[in-house]
Amino acid sequence: MSQWGFYFDQTRCVGCKACMLACKNWNDDRRGDYNINSDSMNPDTDWYSSGTYVVDVNDMEDVSNYLNSAGETNYEQNRKYYMKEDWRRVNANERAYPYALKHISLACNHCTNPACVEACPMGIIYKEEEYGLVLVNNETCISCGKCKEACPWDAPQFYAPDFSQYQLDDTTRPKMTKCTLCLDRIQEGLKPACVAACLNRALDAGPIDEIRAKWTNFGKDVVEYTAMSSEDFASSSGLEPNIIFVKK
Repeated sequence: MSQWGFYFDQTRCVGCKACMLACKNWNDDRRGDYNINSDSMNPDTDWYSSGTYVVDVNDMEDVSNYLNSAGETNYEQNRKYYMKEDWRRVNANERAYPYALKHISLACNHCTNPACVEACPMGIIYKEEEYGLVLVNNETCISCGKCKEACPWDAPQFYAPDFSQYQLDDTTRPKMTKCTLCLDRIQEGLKPACVAACLNRALDAGPIDEIRAKWTNFGKDVVEYTAMSSEDFASSSGLEPNIIFVKK
């Protein structure tokens, strides 16, 4: 196994969130509610595949999905058709003048010893063997949220914040999804979508040993990279997150 991981340079990140958008765009069909809220305007429809990318809204089959009774954009309806989970998140730490605004781009760090794997009562989270990625087979997910509670980086995601309130037999119950480091892309020799989209090259990904050799300016800690306090993070260092970090 060649353990893969991320590189993040906080000095280069401008908080544009291109990485977030690229992640959501590439992984849209993996969102938790994809089979519940499927958009009739997607690349699998005839009008798209025919090369006709501009269509009069009145010619669409489900026009009511996009316009309200006043003929205006139906934002509430349209929100159903995007990825609610934030597999990658960009947070900002605003400080008083003259200190610069700091941005932090977060995703799953594909830990060597993942806390989420140990926390899952169903045993459905696992380390993939070829790249060392932390993946989930969520078919039998019971939406208990223990994985989310255990993760210092909030990597396990659910499409609705009240996921634990759903009944087990509810077909719309949110099940856990998470960053896969774009396994499908790296198997094709491509970088993860977030890395490819980063305009300022603040992100990189690859075998963690190669990343460390390539980017020698990384720090020895990940302070401010975790949602936990530095004291709590120190006690969880046995997780061995596969991330190297350049702090601003």
